[in-house]
Amino acid sequence: MMEEDDDSRTNLIVNYLPQSMSQDELRSLFSSVGEVESAKLIRDKVAGHSLGYGFVNFVNHSDAERAISTLNGLRLQSKTIKVSFARPSSDTIKDANLYISGLPRTLSQQDLEDMFSSFGRIINSRVLVDQQRSAEPGSSDSLN
Repeated sequence: MMEEDDDSRTNLIVNYLPQSMSQDELRSLFSSVGEVESAKLIRDKVAGHSLGYGFVNFVNHSDAERAISTLNGLRLQSKTIKVSFARPSSDTIKDANLYISGLPRTLSQQDLEDMFSSFGRIINSRVLVDQQRSAEPGSSDSLN
């Protein structure tokens, strides 16, 4: 069983927020549903204005579920907000790519996947061949 504080089960993305909404108002709205650990309104880094979306992280998964069922589709000013679970941050998955060089030229895509599938699920793989140096063995590979 997953822990209650697992971000993938408690972190929500909120889209289509009114431009005038403040971060405190975002927190207040979601606090009406359950205990909010954090609320962040995303702003333009230069101009400082709201980009119309934010993230709300609940303490408990059940509160996050309730927020989705209660607040998704809510009309705020002239906007209808969309509330859903956020994807893991790119920091969580940024190191998922694997690059391999010096592969035998005869290695097929299927051979590559067979070789690495025991280490986890392969989302995408490619055998890249350097056309300029075609006399050398396969030059690189990308797994993620």
